Amino acid sequence: MFSFKKLWVMVFILILVSVTIYAQEKVTLTLEKSVQSALDKNPQLKIAEKELSKASAAVWSAWSNVLPKLDGSINFQHAWDIQQQTIPNFLKPMLAPLAPYMPELEQMPDYVTMSFGLENTLRYGATVTQPVFLGGAGIAGIQMANSATRVAEQNLEETRQSLILNTTRAFYGCLLAKKLFQVQQEALNQSEANLEIVQKKFNVGAASGFDKMRAEVEVANLKPALISARNNYQSALTALKNILGLERGVMVEVEGEFEYAEDEFTNLSLSELQNMAFQKRPLLKALEDQKRITQKGITLARSNFMPKLFFQTDYSFMLMRNDYHFRHADASKGFTSAMSLQIPLFHGFQSAAQYQKARLDYRMMLDTEKQAYDGIAMEVEVAYNAFREAKQKYLSAVQTVDLAKEALRLATMMYEEGANTQLDVLSSQLALTQARLNHTNSIFEYQSSRYQLRKVVGVLKGVLDD
Repeated sequence: MFSFKKLWVMVFILILVSVTIYAQEKVTLTLEKSVQSALDKNPQLKIAEKELSKASAAVWSAWSNVLPKLDGSINFQHAWDIQQQTIPNFLKPMLAPLAPYMPELEQMPDYVTMSFGLENTLRYGATVTQPVFLGGAGIAGIQMANSATRVAEQNLEETRQSLILNTTRAFYGCLLAKKLFQVQQEALNQSEANLEIVQKKFNVGAASGFDKMRAEVEVANLKPALISARNNYQSALTALKNILGLERGVMVEVEGEFEYAEDEFTNLSLSELQNMAFQKRPLLKALEDQKRITQKGITLARSNFMPKLFFQTDYSFMLMRNDYHFRHADASKGFTSAMSLQIPLFHGFQSAAQYQKARLDYRMMLDTEKQAYDGIAMEVEVAYNAFREAKQKYLSAVQTVDLAKEALRLATMMYEEGANTQLDVLSSQLALTQARLNHTNSIFEYQSSRYQLRKVVGVLKGVLDD
């Protein structure tokens, strides 16, 4: 009889299988999908975007220093014991001429004790404060905040371009590892095919036992290399998932081919690329704004020596009672305005120290800017030379693979006909494997150098189609 217990077991198994299948879902990634996924999910880019939001919020904070401030207030005070004051009895001297007619004046005390105020006091109102002159600090703070926002924008762009570069490198690294695995697989297949030929010749006495042993050793030597290539491919996929911000349980595979494409930068000279980098590189644009920040920092520090003028208006009401029956109609109104001038005289040398520090920060920024220009010029030169070298390697590797294929075909055919030895076949196989590895590495270096060159110039926006 079918029981509910069996039903629940079947449901649990189905759920477990579904979860397992979902956890092992395989995602096929192209270069375009990889770059887009990185731009959408990479944590480092998200942090840079939030830094830009923080910098934008700081602009409003800087404006608040020069805008008027409106504050409301309400204050309730209860006197548990009202203080008393002793004052001269001013009535006694005033009434002295009447002493003959008023004998009681002699008994009047010379001093009297009086209490001022009631038990409960309620004050409420509003105050407007407007800075009139801050010694240049207000405007300088706004300009510094705007420059900081532009710095955050350029840092975000620099992070975005670095992420695109790292993603393409990781993706091409996966293609490279996949291709190297395929090359090792092809080399093993060729060695196994060669072993089969040698085995047939050995069976009919046309090959020696040494030839057979050497062919078997060649097959055995290639198997560990194939295992290492497979593991390298899996490690490359893991690194790509980390850059893209994918979940650990997601399985990925890459889809694409190494293709040679002429780059438009090939026609540009080194000096042209360096000048373009000086204009386009986000890092240098950020340094320009950082230099403005240090300049305005001097103005901000100088404002500590300047007087500051504030305007303030207070509008308030006050109620005093011995009970708690407050009514607005009984309140007394107060309406005052004032101008306040603050003149700094001596702050323990703090202002002078801050001013000297601000000037040193600006001078250090000038040194940093020069260092950055020199460093970027060097980066462009290195990337330019690496690109030209990778291009030459690739063109040379293409011809080498074709020659190695033909050499292996001839060596195999001649061995089958008995015109050469097994060593010639094995040497040709090794040469072809090495040529294929060199070809794969050369196209990887070429594609990576294309992206690197655009990155150091500062114009890497996405996947290169040309």
